[in-house]
Order: sequence, then C-alpha cells, then structure tokens
Amino acid sequence: MQTLHEGLLEFYSINPHFRELVEKDSPNARVFKEHDYTHVLFGLGTSIEEESILDTYVIWGMKFNWGKIFDFYKDPEYKEVIGDIVTKHGGYWGILKIYSGLIWVKLKVFSRCMKMTKRWDYHDVSKELLNTPLRDIRKEYNIQLIPLKDIPIGRYVAE
Repeated sequence: MQTLHEGLLEFYSINPHFRELVEKDSPNARVFKEHDYTHVLFGLGTSIEEESILDTYVIWGMKFNWGKIFDFYKDPEYKEVIGDIVTKHGGYWGILKIYSGLIWVKLKVFSRCMKMTKRWDYHDVSKELLNTPLRDIRKEYNIQLIPLKDIPIGRYVAE
C-alpha cells in the first residue's frame, strides 16, 4: 500500500522539475508542494485537463487559506511557471475554453466532493499523514477518484 509520501516521491520521479520548484528557497515553495500532494491524493497527473479537474477537487474538497494561495500566485518565480502554462494553452481565453470544455467532468468531481466526509486541509499535511497509506486517507475522507478514462487527456494539445 503506497503512502502519501511514497506517492509524492513517485510523482517527483515522473515530474523532476516540480521537485526543483519545491526545493527553492522561497516562502511559496511550500504551497507548491501542497499542490503536489493534491495530485497524489486525487490520482491526477499534470496534463492541462487533469490540472483543471484538480482545481475543482481543491476548491470544493479542501479547506485552504486564500491569502497563501494569492501570495503564491504573486511570487515572481511561480508566476513565471503559471504564465508559461497559460501561454502554452492560448492565454487565459484558451484556459477558459479548456475549463468550460471539461464542465461535465468537473460536475462529477463537484458531486464527489459534496460526498466527502470531511475536507482535506491543504496547508496541514503532518508526518503522520505522509506515512498513511493513500487507500486509508481516501477512505477516511471518502475521496472518490475520477477514472482517468473519463478525462479527455490530450484533447487540448499545447502549441
């Protein structure tokens, strides 16, 4: 049974550039790592479609501090990373089209979030939680994953 920590290590083995971002000497590196935990927790990769679905899980299935999130988006280093993603997908209009094109999947995620027994605390991932099997965490929170076959990955290819 894979723990949250082991899942994060696997995530970084697939996405080594994200590990570099969380190891930077920046007050917002922690928020980036907290975001990486959500990829593991909800079983989603880093395609633009999966990021869109993950945003829905985060907004509706978690409790978080908006101030920390806004500070993260203002950080020049991370702003550049986000800017690259937005540019690659046709600007904010392109991102909006992607997000709206996934509305049917996002509604499924919303429904699943409403069935969670409690909200995941985005900013408080303890060592105990890191060493807990993902299966047990998902059971405790009643997290129901969206099957990858239901996400049209690759529909929005970056130019």
